[in-house]
Amino acid sequence: MTTSRLTVWLTRPAARRRTFRPAIACFVPVIWMLSIPGLTCAQPAAAQDVPPVAGAIQGAVTDSSGSAVVAAVVTLEAGASAGLRTTITDEAGSFHFSAVPPGSYAITINAGGFAVWKAPTVTVVAGQNRPLPPAVLQVASASSKVDVGLSRHELATEQVKAEEQQRLLGIFPHFFVAYEPNPAPLTAAQKFQLGWKTIIDPVRLLGTGIAAGIQQKRNTYREFGQGTEGYAKRFGAQYANRVTDTLIGHVLTQSVFHQDPRYFYKGTGSVRSRFLYAIATAFVCKGDNGHWQADYSDVLGGLASSEISTLYYPASSRTELRLFHNVLEGFGGRAAGHLAEEFVLRKLTTHVPSAAASTSLPILREGTPVSLISVQDLSSKTAANAGPIAFVLASDLQVGGVVVAKAGSRAEAQASYVSEPGNDGNAMRVRLERVRLKVGNAEVPLRSTTLRAGDTALEYHRLEDSGRIAIVLYVAANTPLPSAP
Repeated sequence: MTTSRLTVWLTRPAARRRTFRPAIACFVPVIWMLSIPGLTCAQPAAAQDVPPVAGAIQGAVTDSSGSAVVAAVVTLEAGASAGLRTTITDEAGSFHFSAVPPGSYAITINAGGFAVWKAPTVTVVAGQNRPLPPAVLQVASASSKVDVGLSRHELATEQVKAEEQQRLLGIFPHFFVAYEPNPAPLTAAQKFQLGWKTIIDPVRLLGTGIAAGIQQKRNTYREFGQGTEGYAKRFGAQYANRVTDTLIGHVLTQSVFHQDPRYFYKGTGSVRSRFLYAIATAFVCKGDNGHWQADYSDVLGGLASSEISTLYYPASSRTELRLFHNVLEGFGGRAAGHLAEEFVLRKLTTHVPSAAASTSLPILREGTPVSLISVQDLSSKTAANAGPIAFVLASDLQVGGVVVAKAGSRAEAQASYVSEPGNDGNAMRVRLERVRLKVGNAEVPLRSTTLRAGDTALEYHRLEDSGRIAIVLYVAANTPLPSAP
């Protein structure tokens, strides 16, 4: 379980000090100042530098039944370049912005489960503190389906990791088969990764050793001789043949011609359609562009690896019409292998990814920033208040331009408070652990840094002269999100 820890400091203001001053002490400097020419003339000029009196904005947020909406996110915006001010509603559903310069503002209110409420024009007059009419939030309509996920490269990486777990009978590597309904195209590096994992697999090495022993017993390739030297030659030739067949016949030519080396399991439709599909894929393959193409990469790769094998196999293994035979054997071998894949081997393969667990589901990616606002006034907490603390999402959380969590969504954490003496009253240290953002039925873990670099200092700011804080955390791990209905 990913754990996020955050330490912030909140300072309680020191008590105001009262000092007795005799009234007569005020008259002496006043009389002295009035006796100096020019000071009274400078007063009107100084008055011109006094900033205009600010106003305030306050209001209340309710639902359609008239009940107060607590922890709704209220945003005050003066313009594109003026920045934003944000607060949240209290237990009575009220909010307040103080020291607001005169002018026109827009107010936006977000709350989980409610549609966004907007007031495009709110005018503030100097010295005015008139409450706004109540903002009544309506229940949000059902959201549209979210279609956001990993990039093609990231999706292919996740699928390759799953394919590297596939084994026949739980023993023999079975990596070059894609059971995903919509597999992503592989990069050249990912094709080489599958090939490399195949040739260094311990089971492959053991199988090569057994095959070499059978050849020695049958005295196949008698030019190799017997004894340890003969076995070593047979083992080396057998292993070299498998390496060239994998790296050249299934990786190199596919990378050069941008074709996919995997068999794409169909698994649906009638037996006849699946039979024809398996036969056809012996002659065509899927290109990296997603289109079916003539399978010239397998043909050329098979011929190249076969010719290279003449360098380490004895001359007696070479027959006339070798190239022609190899081409025909390649087509026949692929057709037979694909039929076995389609109707038999799927049932014998372990660790096959299920369609329900497909990595094409929407993914909230690690490192995504999440802006939160605390619901509670943290400055009033003490060490005895350790326990759950609530946050709300300060703004919509988007992935690829699509909203996956609306402002006002809830987040929770475990908090502990330690009061310590400071220069300005009492300072309080707050530690947050196990921070989780709720997105539908998924819980998204959060941490204090973009990367996995441990705990670091975190910036925050208070909201409207209160003990509530606004912070930015980050998604701690790639989190699949449930599909919207």
